[in-house]
Amino acid sequence: MIQIIRAGLSSKFMKLAKLLAITAVIVFGLYSLFFSNYFSVTEISIESTNENQTIIGGNIVNDLKEYKGKNILFINKQEIQAKVQKKYPEIDSVQVSTDWPKTIVISFSEFPIVANLTNISKESTKKYIINSVGYVIQKDTDNTSFPYIKIKTDAPLNPESALIDKNKLEYILGSAKYFTEKFGMKIVEIEYMPIPREVHLRTEKFFYIWLDIQKPYEDQLKKLKKALVKIDIYNELLEYIDLRITGESGEKIIYKRRK
Repeated sequence: MIQIIRAGLSSKFMKLAKLLAITAVIVFGLYSLFFSNYFSVTEISIESTNENQTIIGGNIVNDLKEYKGKNILFINKQEIQAKVQKKYPEIDSVQVSTDWPKTIVISFSEFPIVANLTNISKESTKKYIINSVGYVIQKDTDNTSFPYIKIKTDAPLNPESALIDKNKLEYILGSAKYFTEKFGMKIVEIEYMPIPREVHLRTEKFFYIWLDIQKPYEDQLKKLKKALVKIDIYNELLEYIDLRITGESGEKIIYKRRK
């Protein structure tokens, strides 16, 4: 009888010991997850592919320093992504991942470079390289691989914001490309005039094509295509061809010969 009681006590003790051991493991695990420094963020890493990304990446790391010391298990990746894209509208997309136990990894892609932009104001003349949404990528330099756009303004444009609206930039570059494809003539410079909303394409023959940015450039340039029987743009010395005006027939063209 005594042996049976002792065996029962021993069995209960073993069960209690196992329960306590399991509880201890759970408590230790929860402590490690929630309260220890093991999962605290100590580094924000940037995956960059070029020098410009390295510069932007350094700024991003500084902007996200508030996340250092936080538990990596509870990092809100969507929140970080939204913050980066709001602060850096020149960035096309952002990816946020975690490298356990202590590192947040940021990778991003930029909008492509599309043009050189020269801003001529009463105060100064500034040169920029811009991306496809109009933001400055480099200052005080140019790249001959890309088209040249000139904008004259009273006050200098702010290089911290988009120098030119994305849709207008697409129109400007699209019109130059369309003209070259349809007429086999290079465009050496484009002047955008914001207030009258005009685009002037300067050709390699040194004459200008005037376009109204409020109207499709395809329609305006098709008028010129039809008028080639009257205007020899390849051999005549021209100063400009104005395609902005719409006559009753829709085919009205004004042009000036060079003296």
